[in-house]
Amino acid sequence: MKVKVGFILIIIFISTLPIASALDLVPPFFLDSAQVLPSGIRNPRFSNVYVASDTRFGGGGQFEPLGAPLNRVIHWTDVLDAQKTATEKSIVLSTIKDTGLDVNGGPGNSTGAVNVVANVQVPVLAIGLSERLTLAVAVPVMNISVSADSGFSRSAEGQKWVEHVSNLSVDDGNNAARQLNNAVNEKVSRLGYQPIQSKSISNIGDIQVIGKYVVHQDPLNLWSLKTTLVLPTGIAPNSNAALDIPTGDGRVQIGETVLYDRILAPDLRWNAFGGILALLSNQMDRRIPISDTDSLSSDQETLTRETGAVASLGTSVSYFFPALGIMTGAGYHFQFQTQTHFSGGTLYSSQRYAELDALFPSQTLHSVVVMAGFSTIEWFKNKKFFYPLQANLVYSHPIFGRNVAASDVFTGEIVLFF
Repeated sequence: MKVKVGFILIIIFISTLPIASALDLVPPFFLDSAQVLPSGIRNPRFSNVYVASDTRFGGGGQFEPLGAPLNRVIHWTDVLDAQKTATEKSIVLSTIKDTGLDVNGGPGNSTGAVNVVANVQVPVLAIGLSERLTLAVAVPVMNISVSADSGFSRSAEGQKWVEHVSNLSVDDGNNAARQLNNAVNEKVSRLGYQPIQSKSISNIGDIQVIGKYVVHQDPLNLWSLKTTLVLPTGIAPNSNAALDIPTGDGRVQIGETVLYDRILAPDLRWNAFGGILALLSNQMDRRIPISDTDSLSSDQETLTRETGAVASLGTSVSYFFPALGIMTGAGYHFQFQTQTHFSGGTLYSSQRYAELDALFPSQTLHSVVVMAGFSTIEWFKNKKFFYPLQANLVYSHPIFGRNVAASDVFTGEIVLFF
């Protein structure tokens, strides 16, 4: 039984800041099938999923760094907006003009890099309740390390301005240089966000309860329905974090998938599936963007995140070498997640709420999956081995996507039966 665990990969949206985060679509961890467990058989699985990412697919499908939104031009208006009082703003403006600089220019560019490593342990316990029905529970345990760094590349204008301020006051010059070098975190801290910095998180993700029921079976064909219930037990998204690392989506999800297996030869099986996962609505706090060029904002409001959906379909072929106990397989997987929409806002203009929706665009992901495994089940049935078990290795590779992380997924799995 395939278990799709919604662990976190950072999704960075096209905006000035913050680096908004949500649960990305990810390549599948396993090749699915319509098969169920025999009645009374218990099936614990222990999976380890490893992902390392520093790139993503942009809105046009192009590759870009995860930290791309941190790399932007800083304008003098940004420097002026960072001042706490009108008096400070007036003083800075006068130094810019005294230096002979164009107020439409800027002191340089902010820079940044973000790298994510996720190591997820997924214990799954399944049991065959009857010859047609299998029930499973999956509890992902998330261990996520994020390396984040921001800096500043000073332009000739910026250097000239710092030198002018230093001539007026060495302390003021040093303070100006420090603020420019930490331009990103200076702004997020001023607006009440948690600063962008490296961090590690260990927490459970969203628990899943999965049922699979056989609706038709004959010697060559097998049809099943898989029902999934996702419970919001992980860390929900945090509107106060400029670099948000949730381990859960913060809402209940319900899904239904149709699975079909066809026996092409005694040890050759073809699978196809298609399904919908409904992302139910929930209440959550959100920062309301200032404009389409600046998503950082001190304005916050509790909104309704409307119901969304993830559609998925795919196909795979698997072959078993019974004499060797070796299993192999390969497949293709497609996923589409609808754009997130928020409603219920009354404090700000409709345009600003539209900019919030734009931070969470639809996602598309095409992936290929290959699997190799070892099984003693047939040997156990023929009394040639003392215990039935499987050991699987799965490699998933995203071949194209939009607004999702471009991350390979490596999975190791031990499957027991008793």
